[in-house]
Amino acid sequence: MKLELQNKLAEAYPKIFKNVGGHPMVTCMAWGIECNDGWYDLLDTLCYTMQRHCNVTNTRYIIETDKYEFVEEGDPEYVQVVAAQVKEKLGTLRFYTDGGDASTEAMIELAEAMSGRICELCGSPARRNTDSGWLHTTCTACNLKRQGWVSGSAEEFLEVARDTLSQEVSQDAQLRKGLQEAKQGKFSKTPPKNKPTKKKKKK
Repeated sequence: MKLELQNKLAEAYPKIFKNVGGHPMVTCMAWGIECNDGWYDLLDTLCYTMQRHCNVTNTRYIIETDKYEFVEEGDPEYVQVVAAQVKEKLGTLRFYTDGGDASTEAMIELAEAMSGRICELCGSPARRNTDSGWLHTTCTACNLKRQGWVSGSAEEFLEVARDTLSQEVSQDAQLRKGLQEAKQGKFSKTPPKNKPTKKKKKK
């Protein structure tokens, strides 16, 4: 993911992404978010929902004082999701964490499942493909671009496909014509004999 987008997530959710840019011997987040930009909105929504849940969970009501208080870090009841590694694997999102609870785990599972329907490159509706030998989730346009098409449009694909098809038809027609002429005896069945070359006598 672009550094600009990674920084936006880290600034919006500093508690979740506190290990971004850390030492590689300590955290995998040293390499940042290892997926493409198309999943930015999905990650933003996931992190917003998880952090909101953590904030609510860390607020408790005290009956005796009739007031609310915040659960501080270090308290056994403190809940906070911290990203341990965020990456693409087998065409879908993987969001590994330290901390959290059953609710945040369910949110992550949902986001990971949804990533299999969202283009990792542009964020459009997509599906998982295996055309390159690797699993990846891309929309039709981005998948065409991955295969080398310039615009990635269906029109370009069809235009080139028609040209390729017409060339194949032309080659097939030439082959059929050649076979037909061979059956009619227009070609010699035996290849012409090459005239023997005279060896020069050594002086």
